[in-house]
Amino acid sequence: MKRDEDGGNADGAPSRKAPKRDQIDENLKRVYNEMLEQDVPDRFEELLRQLREQDKS
Repeated sequence: MKRDEDGGNADGAPSRKAPKRDQIDENLKRVYNEMLEQDVPDRFEELLRQLREQDKS
């Protein structure tokens, strides 16, 4: 049987992921969401500001 890129059936049937894969999916989503919530480091903001100033010149 052919599978789609998410591991489900190509005919649209629900995917039956292994419990370990579900756990990996949940952990990756959690880490990604935590990263989105973090502030941009001051040093990075300073570098961006410097680049913008160079572009103006």
